[in-house]
Amino acid sequence: MKLANFSLNHMGIYVIDIDTMSDFYTSFFGFVITDRRDSPNPIRFLTMTPTEHHQLLLASGRDPRTPTTLHQMSFLLEDFAALRRVHDAAQADPRISDIRGLDHGNSWALYFKDPEGNTVECYVHTDWHVDQPYGRPIDFSLSDQEIHDKTHAEVLENPTFMSAEAAQSRLERQLADAAA
Repeated sequence: MKLANFSLNHMGIYVIDIDTMSDFYTSFFGFVITDRRDSPNPIRFLTMTPTEHHQLLLASGRDPRTPTTLHQMSFLLEDFAALRRVHDAAQADPRISDIRGLDHGNSWALYFKDPEGNTVECYVHTDWHVDQPYGRPIDFSLSDQEIHDKTHAEVLENPTFMSAEAAQSRLERQLADAAA
């Protein structure tokens, strides 16, 4: 039985250098700092929407000798043109490393490392679905239409292909069954 209608609205990560990370997330993504505590144990609350006090919490305290434990932080974008703009900005930003684009069939995604090595994903949905994991490199030297057509042709060949609408209907049934 489902307990409630949960909605994931924010996350927090431990950081090594809170000022560097605050600068990165405000200048690259457009977050604003809504609140802060400077001592002890500095923290920053960041948001991109007036309806949430914070969507991202940065908390100091990560040991510089330890790797990140965050698998990825993902940002949904409105369309492929936005993904291309993020790709171009990431390519030009020296704070960002390990940039790679992946076509997941059901989404086009751009992955990169923030200044402390955390994986950030920016993605946009497609009109199609294939079972995951599925990933093929995106060649951003192609036009938007060429990338669209290439993905469409490739997902049509996948035996798990269905429309995004059909996949959403299937998931709605799964969630209803789980809640019963």
